[in-house]
Amino acid sequence: MNYNQYPQSPNRWRAVSIVLFCLLVVIGIIYMKHSSGEQKLLVPSGTSDTAHQVAVPDTTIAPEVMPQTSDTVQPTQLPDTILGRDTRSPYEAGYDDGYAAGCDDGAAKADHATYDETNNFATKPEQQNYVRGYREGYAKGYDNGRQGKQFNI
Repeated sequence: MNYNQYPQSPNRWRAVSIVLFCLLVVIGIIYMKHSSGEQKLLVPSGTSDTAHQVAVPDTTIAPEVMPQTSDTVQPTQLPDTILGRDTRSPYEAGYDDGYAAGCDDGAAKADHATYDETNNFATKPEQQNYVRGYREGYAKGYDNGRQGKQFNI
């Protein structure tokens, strides 16, 4: 008996069937790639390139549905700031605001570019304390900004 030769009949059909199956898979992939191109996805068949009009709904409300309001205007007291009254002392608020503006101007090397002493404090002493704090904070912030020690940079 010769052990160097393998039986050929069952293995030959198995090899041929595997090769045919792989060939069919490759042909199927190629066919699907060509049949689903990008253009077919962008422009569906049977449609034209003309622009379509979109219906805009009527959102007006009839006057009988809305409640009637009087035309009188009632004045209201606005808060000192958008978020309410500033809880910091006027000097501290001025110093913080001045320091931030000074840092920006010092970094840009533009003296008094964003300098603004206006404030929303009610009394004259509070306003003066804010301005005093703003001036001191601006000077310190400007020096730090010129030296590159400002915040957020």
